[in-house]
Amino acid sequence: MGQFLAIGIVSKISVAKKQVNKAQISIDQLQEKMQQECYFLPELYEINETEDSYYFELKESILYEQLVPFLRILYPLLYDKSAYYESVLKELETLPPAEWLAWAETKPEEAFQFDEYGTCDYLRQGFSDIDVNYDCLLLSMEGKVSMETYGRQFRFFKYAMAQAFKEFTLAGALRVYITG
Repeated sequence: MGQFLAIGIVSKISVAKKQVNKAQISIDQLQEKMQQECYFLPELYEINETEDSYYFELKESILYEQLVPFLRILYPLLYDKSAYYESVLKELETLPPAEWLAWAETKPEEAFQFDEYGTCDYLRQGFSDIDVNYDCLLLSMEGKVSMETYGRQFRFFKYAMAQAFKEFTLAGALRVYITG
């Protein structure tokens, strides 16, 4: 299949408690480290936890209010033909917002689907690694790409996109990554 360069909206982040405990850091320290190294914006996410994991889920109020207006600006910059995204916008405008993510899980459109193959980030704390796993709503994918080491440029792209679209807090949930 190969690997592709992707842009997506991070809808959920998961981190194993076992790794956090092994690194001997608190949840607040984890969030601070994620903010410093991954440009994670904690104000965009609600934290939940299970016995095994911490979950950071994109606030529904931000997604529901900003997704369609944001995509109306973003998509024409990503795609040279509206045929790639116009049907996405029409469907989002007809569906209740509470059904958007479920619709994305059915992989209905190239420019709007959940990506289950995206790479994760790794945080180093002392001698411990912490895997930061993402659920992303894929908005764009191109490729193929071949890279052995990456990270800082993608974090820069994420920062640059957040600045370019700073009228949307949702832009802080964008992520550039390799998928496939």
